[in-house]
Amino acid sequence: MQLKFRIILNVEEDVLRDIITDSNITLIEFSKIISSEFGFDSSEISTFHHSNENWEQLDEIKIFKIDEEDKIMDNTPISNFFISKGDKLIFIYDFLNYWTFFIELYDFDESIEMDKKHECLNSIGDVPKISPSDIFNTNNDELIDDDQIDYDDNLVDYDDNQID
Repeated sequence: MQLKFRIILNVEEDVLRDIITDSNITLIEFSKIISSEFGFDSSEISTFHHSNENWEQLDEIKIFKIDEEDKIMDNTPISNFFISKGDKLIFIYDFLNYWTFFIELYDFDESIEMDKKHECLNSIGDVPKISPSDIFNTNNDELIDDDQIDYDDNLVDYDDNQID
């Protein structure tokens, strides 16, 4: 079965891709498809999040297991995550630049035979050269001025020779 997705990059200008792919590809393969269709080389760490109709980030699906309870991308086919039209995931590529993609399953088709694993059906807009994310708040004019902090109130006197 073939799954049709609309993938929107979270930037100011419209940047999106409509992609059709086989339902048996893994989430890792899907992440590489998304990366390549938007001009990235798939060399950065990425993650998926389940999402709801309001595009809220829910449970994370990691590329590798950190905790025992972690869900990972491993060899799980994307059909396990996209079951019906309207199902959504959020894809985050490159944790330093935090490129965020909204992925929605908009159709599926059992009659299409494809020679390759995916095809881009529609491409609108170009990816900006610089990530729009300001997750570290580095450009905020309202940053706290060091002169406003009374560091003496926050100091803890430690004795290097003291053992608890």
